Amino acid sequence: MANKLYRQRVSERGEGNAKFIATLSVVALIGYILYTILPIYYKEQQLNHDVKEETRVSAINGREPKLVQQSIKKIVDNIDFPVDLKIEVTKKGEKLTTKCSGTVPISFIIYTYNYNVYVEQVGDRGGY
Repeated sequence: MANKLYRQRVSERGEGNAKFIATLSVVALIGYILYTILPIYYKEQQLNHDVKEETRVSAINGREPKLVQQSIKKIVDNIDFPVDLKIEVTKKGEKLTTKCSGTVPISFIIYTYNYNVYVEQVGDRGGY
């Protein structure tokens, strides 16, 4: 009886190793993709936060769009994006609108993905 069980299991010997290698490959691929994309995503979120704060404060203080654009340019330079972002600042009445946009190419092993960065914030003189 034990001999019969052994003969049935002989064909299943490499199956555990194959599953392990396949799973490890998928996990490594996902890790590589995250390692490549997360720094850009983090910089985008930091830019979004800083531009939101700068827009809010500038709208409350009634600053001119040219000065706000220079401030946001400094923020973008401090964050150190790999590409130059296009910065637009418009003021309509008491509303101040800032837009930062650009495309960051992210190179994978066989493909280059164009990650679009777009941050738009609106602040008004009314306050918080």
